[in-house]
Amino acid sequence: MASDTIKNVAIVSNTSWYIYNFRKGLLQKLISAGYNVFAIAPKDKFVKEIETLGCVFIELKHIHNKGKNPFHDISLTLELRKIFKANHLDFCFFFTPKINIFGSLAAKFTGIKTVATINGLGFVFSEGQPGWLKFTVEKLYTIAFKNLKAIIFQNNDDKNYFLQNKIIDHRQEIIVVKGSGANLIEFNQKTFFNTGNRLVFLLSARLIKEKGLSEYFEAAKNLKQKYPDITCALLGLEADNPSSIPLQIVEKMHEQKIIDYRGGTDDMSSVLNTIDVMVLPSYYREGIPKILIEALAKGLPVITTNNIGCKETVDNGENGFLIEIKNASALEAAMEKMILMTAEDLARMGKLSRAKAELEFDEAYNHKAYISILNS
Repeated sequence: MASDTIKNVAIVSNTSWYIYNFRKGLLQKLISAGYNVFAIAPKDKFVKEIETLGCVFIELKHIHNKGKNPFHDISLTLELRKIFKANHLDFCFFFTPKINIFGSLAAKFTGIKTVATINGLGFVFSEGQPGWLKFTVEKLYTIAFKNLKAIIFQNNDDKNYFLQNKIIDHRQEIIVVKGSGANLIEFNQKTFFNTGNRLVFLLSARLIKEKGLSEYFEAAKNLKQKYPDITCALLGLEADNPSSIPLQIVEKMHEQKIIDYRGGTDDMSSVLNTIDVMVLPSYYREGIPKILIEALAKGLPVITTNNIGCKETVDNGENGFLIEIKNASALEAAMEKMILMTAEDLARMGKLSRAKAELEFDEAYNHKAYISILNS
């Protein structure tokens, strides 16, 4: 039931794609609980789907996701403040870094209750980025998050980082959820696996180097020489990011039959029915990658890194393998272990992945945490 004092609730993000693909279940839960739900984001092709759910969509025009121009960010803050007041919003959930910061700043001038979700620290906090940039973003977080009603983290490493660096303090409500969860009905358990020389691997991610693409390419090249009938698939689109991998490189690997490049998809559940092992050799500052949670729900064995966020999804040797970051040889070895497994061993790993999803990553647990904040 909707709170007596809170009627109008907004979910705010840097893309409509994110709201629909990562927070559709939360939108539905809020609507069914009796709230008037607003989705605030730039327009893209998912607006119609969002509105079909029963939300009011409001276009966000002044966001430059990768820009560092302070005048753009001031314009974004003023636009958000205007939207909050014009639509008489009572409560906002913020997602993605710029929205977390500038949405929280905008809300300070309105009296709206707000909650920010840190779904990974991302590019700025990755290894090799300039110190001044991280320092600036930390200070912005500190100012924006002061007196925030609650902050939600997707892993304990990020929570501890914010506490240790005094970006937030223990007096605030701090909640840790395990990623954004997965719809365990939509992502139903896969039952059939190829084995041996016909195994199908998949890396699904934006085409940036921190997702481990170079290591995947190297491992795939070596393994295809030994096991020419395996498939090393890649799903993902070009990214507007300094670390972007040019599409020409990916297409060249595809032409050489090292990588089976599959572009993008709006139906990940169907894609996962066609593969046998999920691979994500990431050294990005992840929250908990949505694709790994969906792979668990599908009952797929997983190979990923012992990296913040990624490591949450694998019990090493049980439902998959954890490897060192930036280590193509370790990735190749783990993939070869999968190739040499029996169908029974792969199925056992898959069942353990599904069990882990049901125990830890059902999106219903995630929704419960968000609804409880509204009622607190």
